[in-house]
Amino acid sequence: MGNNLKVLRELKGWTLDDAAAAMGVSRGGYIKLERGERKLSERTIGLAAKAFGVGPADLIEGSENGPDEAPRIPRSHLITPVRDFRIYGSAEGGSGQIIVSTDPIDIYPRPMPVEHVKEAYGLYITGESMVPEYEPGDIAIVNPRLPIIANVTAILYAKDHGEARATIKRVRRFTDHVWLLTQWNPPEGMAPDFELPRSEWSIGHRVVGRYTRR
Repeated sequence: MGNNLKVLRELKGWTLDDAAAAMGVSRGGYIKLERGERKLSERTIGLAAKAFGVGPADLIEGSENGPDEAPRIPRSHLITPVRDFRIYGSAEGGSGQIIVSTDPIDIYPRPMPVEHVKEAYGLYITGESMVPEYEPGDIAIVNPRLPIIANVTAILYAKDHGEARATIKRVRRFTDHVWLLTQWNPPEGMAPDFELPRSEWSIGHRVVGRYTRR
C-alpha cells in the first residue's frame, strides 16, 4: 500500500527539504519514505503525523495511482475565524457528469491547504463514479491555481447553453487535444478508462482534498 506523504506535502506547499526538516529526518531518508522505497515504521508514522498535523490513518490510506480514499482534511486544518469558503452544489447529469450550481449554497471555514487561495472553492459530490476516493456527500476542495498534472484528481468543466457541466475524474495524462481519464466505479455501460475532448472540456481545476461526510 502507498502513502500520502507527497499529497500532504503538496497541500502544505512544502519542498522536500521542508518536509524532511519538519519530520527531523534526512532529505534522502524522507525521499525514500515518500516514494515508498522505505516502509513507514511506527516511529516515522509518528514523526510524519506530528509534522503534517494529521492522524496515522491519513498517512497510510491511499496511493498515487490507486482508487483509495482521498486524504481527509482534519478539523485541525480548519481556520475557524475565516468563514468564507464557498461551497457549490451539484446534481447528477448522466454518464458520470454533474451539473454545478451557479451560486454558492453554503459557506464553510476555509481549509488550511487553500488558506491564501481566494479562488478556491468546495464542490458537493454526487454520483458514485469515483467511489471510494470520493463518495456522494463528500465535498471536494478545489484549488484552481494549481496546474493539472498526471495522476491527480480534477474537476473538468464544459459549458452547455449557459449551464455548467462538470465531471470529477483522475487525470492519467493529457495531450493538446484530449484528457485521458480514469473513474474507479464507472456507470453501467462505461469503461473505467476513457477520453474527453479538451475542445469541449476546456477547463480543469485540481482537487487537493475533501471534507468527508463521515
